[in-house]
Amino acid sequence: MSDEFNWDKALDQWQSHQPDMPALKRNMRFLAWRMKALLALDVLSLLILFPFAYFIFISNEPTSTKAWFSIICVLATVGVYFDFYLRRDLWEQPDTTHQMYLHIVKRAKAGIRIGQFSIIYLSVFLIAFASWLGFLAIYEPERFQSNVGMMSAVAALSAIFISILISFWYRQRKVKDLSEAKRQLQEFLSFDQ
Repeated sequence: MSDEFNWDKALDQWQSHQPDMPALKRNMRFLAWRMKALLALDVLSLLILFPFAYFIFISNEPTSTKAWFSIICVLATVGVYFDFYLRRDLWEQPDTTHQMYLHIVKRAKAGIRIGQFSIIYLSVFLIAFASWLGFLAIYEPERFQSNVGMMSAVAALSAIFISILISFWYRQRKVKDLSEAKRQLQEFLSFDQ
C-alpha cells in the first residue's frame, strides 16, 4: 500500500460535491419571505378578529355567540404565539455551505413541530366548534337553522377535518425532508474528513 496521498483524486471528489449554492440561497430567501408573509397574515388576522369580537361583545348577540368568540380569540392568540415560537430559530440567513445544511435540518425539524402543533391545534378547534354547534342545535335550534344550517355545519366540520389530514401529511413530508437533510449534511461533512 502506498503512503502517498492522491491529491488529484481528492480534489476531484471535493469539487464534485459542490452543492448548487445559488439555488439553495434562492430557496432560503423564498422560504424566509414566505415565513414572514405567513406571520404577517397571522398578526393581521388578529388585528381584524379583536375589533370584530369587541363588536360582538357589546352587541345584543346571545351569550353562546359571545362565548364562541371568546374561545376563538383565545385560540387565535395561542396559534399566533406558537407560530412565532415554532419559527424562532429560522430568522437568520446562513452564510456558509455548512450553515446552509444545518439551517435546512433546522427548518425540517421546525416543520415537524409545526405539523404536530397543527394537528393538536386543529383537533382542539374541531372539538370546540363541534361542541358549539351541538349546543346551538340542542338549546337554540331555531337560531341554528336560521344562522348556521346543517349543510354549513357539515361543510365547516369537514374543512377542519381535511385540514387535520393535511397537517398529518405535512408532518410526514417534513419527517422525510429531515432524513434527507441529515443525509445531505452527513455527506457534506464526510468530504471534510
